[in-house]
Amino acid sequence: MGTINDVARAVAMAYEAEALAFVDAVHFAPHQLVDVQAWGCDFMVGSAYKFHGPHVGVLFGKRELLRSLEVTKLRPAPDTVPERLEAGTQNHEGIVGAAAAVEFLAGLAKEEQEWVDPSELDAWIMTRRQRLATVFHALHTRGCALLERLWEGCGCIPGVRLFGPPPGAPRTPTIALVVANVPAIEVAIRLARRGIFASHGDFYAQTVAERLGQARDGLLRLGCACYTTENEVDRVVESLRAIAQGHD
Repeated sequence: MGTINDVARAVAMAYEAEALAFVDAVHFAPHQLVDVQAWGCDFMVGSAYKFHGPHVGVLFGKRELLRSLEVTKLRPAPDTVPERLEAGTQNHEGIVGAAAAVEFLAGLAKEEQEWVDPSELDAWIMTRRQRLATVFHALHTRGCALLERLWEGCGCIPGVRLFGPPPGAPRTPTIALVVANVPAIEVAIRLARRGIFASHGDFYAQTVAERLGQARDGLLRLGCACYTTENEVDRVVESLRAIAQGHD
């Protein structure tokens, strides 16, 4: 539903209970820059396919904890961090692809270089982390504008029910919705016929779907990425309007 939780507060609560803090940032990572130091978490996981990379997992863990974990590994494998967490031959092509995805995102900051005075270029040159921060800030601003357009457009369609925090709240440009009397899978099929890809189901968040009363039919999920355009948002809104009105 695009909700962004107060992770640092949740981590602090975990420590008060003398528990470890494990953060699933798989959906957060494509939209805002992950900062495990600011969160203070013990572990963080994500997946590179969410930020335009291959289907490979990402794990951060505090070094002392990674050293102390009992892990299943091959006897000849090293006992050093992080190699001790690999059960066998590493996914080298996935690792290279994940790095390429990071470089792609950081490279979007180069577009601003054309506007820099040549005499100030040395001062402008940034680290990869700084370039990523610049890019994610711009993408978040753009995503908020697209989300507001999508939210307001869908919110005006009779029979469409939106879930999640409204625009302006801490969130990513992703929404979940249902269309009255049309199962989510059917909405997804009809959108596909119009050249629009949308996913449906409970997205492994079964408890959320149950709490929303959508355990049987699930939800339709729509999200804005770095390449999403205003025209595409408008196409989605008009297509949902036709589906809700029974014209598709």
